[in-house]
Amino acid sequence: MSTALEEFPSEQHAGQQTAFERKCPHCGTILAAPVRVCPKCGKTLDEPCLACQALNSADAVKCRECGADLQGLKKKLMEHLIAQQKQIIKLRSLCGHDRAISYLKQMIYIAHPEFSRFREWAKANLPIFQKERRELRAYSENVVTQAKYFMEAQKYEKVQQVLEQVPRVLVDEEMKKIYAEASEYITEVDSLVREIRNAISSKQYSTLLSCVQRYAELKANDPEARTLQEKIEKLTAQTTSIGIKLRRIPSGKFYMGSHDSDEFMRNNEKPQHRVQITHSMFMSVTQVTQEQFMTVMEYNPSTSVDNPANPVDNVNWYGAVEFCNKLSEKEGIEPYYELNVRKRKPNLTIEDASVAIHGGNGYRLPTEAEWEYCCRAGSITPWCFGDLVLDVGQYAWYYDNAQMETHPAARKKPNAWGLYDMHGNLMEWCYDWYSEFYYQQNPPEDDPPGPEEGGARVLRGGAWQFGAEATRSAYRNSANPETCSNIIGFRIARHSAADEDTIF
Repeated sequence: MSTALEEFPSEQHAGQQTAFERKCPHCGTILAAPVRVCPKCGKTLDEPCLACQALNSADAVKCRECGADLQGLKKKLMEHLIAQQKQIIKLRSLCGHDRAISYLKQMIYIAHPEFSRFREWAKANLPIFQKERRELRAYSENVVTQAKYFMEAQKYEKVQQVLEQVPRVLVDEEMKKIYAEASEYITEVDSLVREIRNAISSKQYSTLLSCVQRYAELKANDPEARTLQEKIEKLTAQTTSIGIKLRRIPSGKFYMGSHDSDEFMRNNEKPQHRVQITHSMFMSVTQVTQEQFMTVMEYNPSTSVDNPANPVDNVNWYGAVEFCNKLSEKEGIEPYYELNVRKRKPNLTIEDASVAIHGGNGYRLPTEAEWEYCCRAGSITPWCFGDLVLDVGQYAWYYDNAQMETHPAARKKPNAWGLYDMHGNLMEWCYDWYSEFYYQQNPPEDDPPGPEEGGARVLRGGAWQFGAEATRSAYRNSANPETCSNIIGFRIARHSAADEDTIF
């Protein structure tokens, strides 16, 4: 048997010079140079060395240039390509198209004629895999869209169900983030349900209010959550005939004033001291609005009257007291104050009056201690939400975000007891006389009434004109009772007729 590169002289014909001829190593057909492909079997006569690319006969054992084992190299490459082909098929079944396409592209670049079938197989499958990859990416985008929709709809279990159907190889960072967020909400909801049950059984009113509020936020689209919130609303709130909603606030203890760690602490806020509110009460959920004030008083003293939903401003302390009495009379309740007007301006603003507590169950201004107790809503930090100044804008209208004007009530987040704008928008009148050193005079722990006399009344809560430090729960200010200002408003309170335990 002749070798692949065997060359031999042919017979001389008609006196012509001898030509060199060779045989096809595959089928033995005699061929004339320089033919490289057998016309009979169609196979290549010469193949490149897989080590140095030098041409060798198809059945050569060693490369004539580098001496590499040609058959051994081809065998290894054949085994590699067969394994890679199986791997590509497996990746396809696992939706690993990105890696599979990378392997297909590598296979296409194999030039050795012995492995043409792999090259042609790769060329044929590459567009199919690319199309499937586009479809998988569209599927992934659709899954993310569905998951986001269910997140917005607060259907957290649905979010997990949708994402759990996605093949693991297609799960990206966004899907992981959405799934983790849904898991956190599910855990929080389960925890809140347990806390609500415990609060009801143990009659922990404050905990119940904050838990139900958060539960309703997380499950706003859930009829069961709405039903629970409506039930708690009936038990814990009342609404006046003019639409002022008041939240029932439990009795309890708290620390009044600023802790030494508060970087914004002022002298009139220290020392921090323990105070007990011995009675449950009702506190209006928002500051009294212009519309509500106008309904009762029949005039609107506010600087700007463009939006009746804005809290009423330019009301002095006497005007706030008069509003409380007139609202009580309007609803057939015994007024809380005895008010004797001595002087009134042409615009109906009281300039001077005597005020005493009559003791009825009518509407009134909160005491300074009651106001801070309601503002804190169980918190011990500078603000009801914590101690980060960067978060103030979520709860308060103040200098940095108010554009130098008041804003409609209840547009920011409420505190844990459902009270809005306790931080910012307008400062609020309290009943107490003001003394800068009142805290240093060892006031009574139970229901401190404030100084017995003074020249100014307490203001609380900060305002749109002030910086974040003035919106803190402990911040104290004051003004003469006849003072009218576009940064001063008020909210109302009322004694609770029964102990809070009766609401359960």
